[in-house]
Amino acid sequence: MKKWLVLILSLTAVSGIIFLAFGFNHPTPAQAGFPISAYIASVCGNSIVETGEECDSANLNGKTCLSFGYIGGTLSCSGCTFNKNNCTSAGGGGGGGGGGGGGGGVQETKAVLQGIAYPSAPITVLVDGRVVAFIKADAEANFKSEISSLPGGTYTFGLWAEDRQGRRSISFSFTVTLTSGMITTVSGIFIPPTIELDKVNLARGDILNILGQTAPESEITISVESPGEINEKANANKLGDWSLSFLTSMLGDGMHTTRAKAQTKDGSLLSSYSRVLTFYIGKYTASELYPQADFNKDGKTNLIDFSIMLYWWGKANTCADQNHDGIVNLPDFSILMYWWTG
Repeated sequence: MKKWLVLILSLTAVSGIIFLAFGFNHPTPAQAGFPISAYIASVCGNSIVETGEECDSANLNGKTCLSFGYIGGTLSCSGCTFNKNNCTSAGGGGGGGGGGGGGGGVQETKAVLQGIAYPSAPITVLVDGRVVAFIKADAEANFKSEISSLPGGTYTFGLWAEDRQGRRSISFSFTVTLTSGMITTVSGIFIPPTIELDKVNLARGDILNILGQTAPESEITISVESPGEINEKANANKLGDWSLSFLTSMLGDGMHTTRAKAQTKDGSLLSSYSRVLTFYIGKYTASELYPQADFNKDGKTNLIDFSIMLYWWGKANTCADQNHDGIVNLPDFSILMYWWTG
């Protein structure tokens, strides 16, 4: 009865703590590895011409009809793009009507998210954890999503992609404030690469193949932590596929982890890291390395081990995943509670 009471109290704690644990998955642009210039929010309707805009309200960025080869007329701005309907060509009248007032007339509140993922990858878009759109990247891995059903306010947006092998990326999340009646554009989003291991148990000196997908011809940095960090480089091909044959002779017996991040061919965008994957060198398996859910190997199963499990909650981690079903969740928590020593 006492153990069940502890279980119920701990489940209550889980329900209150898991939100915080997931909250740590929402990095700032700098934490995500973005160069500051590559992550830009622009607002259409603030009279400032920003990235992704041709003009903004009465601000025509120094352009006139003459700039586009017309002989005269009035250039205006609509939705932060040039309206040339009232420009005059050599043949006579302008483009005809078209409501070209210089005010721009942006009335809707809209978020525009654009960036790169993997070629032709399906992408899921979330707002405050709720799925709001399914889009698809083009053959060059570029994507754009417009969300116009939101009132002004502060929102947490998330995106994740699936490569053609069915591997999912981690969710890339960020928080943006939308101004009512304006278009807010977030550009420079680079969804982290997918990653996979060809095996998780190896003898020392075996080759570990690490592979995944990202934007075409990107440079991949693969980090292996053991416990120090070893960094290797690889290059994606024109389809975005990448792989690394990693020689494990430099690693000791036990558990090791690996993850990857990508930089575009032109160097303008750097992704955050992929999910972390675990592999083992030597004769030990996960259950032998961490028996009785004692993750920090102090001879006890207590709050420290519970905190480690929470860190991996909802993710794949061979150690915390005590029943080895591919995800750390309530069954694993139940196993931890079974071995609980306090």
